Amino acid sequence: MKRDLFTFKKTFAGGIHLPDFKSSTSNLTIEDSSLPQKVILPLLSYGAKLLNTQVVVGEEVKTGQLIATSNEFISAPIYASISGRITEITDLPHPDFGEAKSIVIESDSKDEKGYNLKERDYRSLSSDEIRKIIKDSGIVGLGGASFPTYVKFTIPEDKHIDSFIINLCECEPYLTVDYRIALEMPDEIFKGIEVVLKILNIEDAYIAIEDNKQEAIDVLNEKAKAYPQVKVVVLRTKYPQGEEKQLIRAVLKRVVPKGKLPLDVGVVVDNVQTVLAIYEAVLFNKPLYERIITVTGEAIKEPKNLRVRIGTPLHHIIKECGGITSDEVEIIFGGPMMGTAVDNLEVPILAGTSGVLVLPKRKIDLQTESPCIRCGRCVEVCPMRLLPTEINKAVENKQWDFLDELNISECIECGSCAYICPSKIPLVKRIKEGKEVLAKRKVKRNR
Repeated sequence: MKRDLFTFKKTFAGGIHLPDFKSSTSNLTIEDSSLPQKVILPLLSYGAKLLNTQVVVGEEVKTGQLIATSNEFISAPIYASISGRITEITDLPHPDFGEAKSIVIESDSKDEKGYNLKERDYRSLSSDEIRKIIKDSGIVGLGGASFPTYVKFTIPEDKHIDSFIINLCECEPYLTVDYRIALEMPDEIFKGIEVVLKILNIEDAYIAIEDNKQEAIDVLNEKAKAYPQVKVVVLRTKYPQGEEKQLIRAVLKRVVPKGKLPLDVGVVVDNVQTVLAIYEAVLFNKPLYERIITVTGEAIKEPKNLRVRIGTPLHHIIKECGGITSDEVEIIFGGPMMGTAVDNLEVPILAGTSGVLVLPKRKIDLQTESPCIRCGRCVEVCPMRLLPTEINKAVENKQWDFLDELNISECIECGSCAYICPSKIPLVKRIKEGKEVLAKRKVKRNR
């Protein structure tokens, strides 16, 4: 008897199994956060490109009103996430870049909308019209990368797309927001998928989900009965299953070549919350000004899954969750493996902030580095099949030309190698150092 291709759990080579720490929020329904007194909206688009402001200090704005834009192709406009008055346009704390030019809006507590929220029949629209709505709505990848979504849907004439993968793996520990979206908003997800299939003019979509989310799998499989073009693909729980190249290999057995993109193997991948944002923009004209995050960790009093306004200061989120329960904490935007540590409670929630993790200092592994014992574990777990120990040695010895031969640019900085290393060598840190040196050398050569 012929076996169904999607009956058995799939995965990729390499990777690691992590304790998931998801139980504190996996059963908590999504709540709406209260409106912050102010929001801080950095004027940075993808690639740290500065946007052009469309407002001035003292101006009154409404929720969902356009406040910054750019003529660059790879960019996304920014919308006011609350109604109120522009009080500052200045350099302010940023979770990734230290500081960034930002717009500050002081709330008037009215949350008056600056757009018409009305249902629209997407079936009457062309692919180009839908793509423009997504572009004008400021939708970016909500899984963390914040890449402008309409760019992904702008397919060059020499490329052929046949598959759309919805990333619902959520392989980072602690985070449960994608899982909750699947449980609470399956109808919206499937309608969003229909919109994307129309844009791409294809018929095959695959919801990729790890096998530790059985309740969501059951909900999605039941819903998929009415959507024959959508298949639910159950993957083994393993980190970093949610990375694009690993996901494509696990779901479709296609390998994205070095230096290439998913579209080069006929695939577009989007996070499930991005699909939800597409649904809201295309069917209801809603621009991107809020997102759902998980707030959790052993040092937060009341872990929650929260729908928050983009630009909300961190201190407001912490207060919303009952405060911090430890004198010394480590706060991370995102998950513990690839997230960004922050040390300023004024930093804002960004479009790419999937979670806020608050850990007591004792949870952070502070073991000191010791010499490499040549065990090869980092090589075994590397999902990109690289040689982390050799890259580390080349960086330490300043053998910069050798780094290209070791394919350092292919590293996705997932942290699997550093996690598994018995010598506690900061492999990801060294790899980042190597990449920075190569980037500077490249700039110098091109002058």
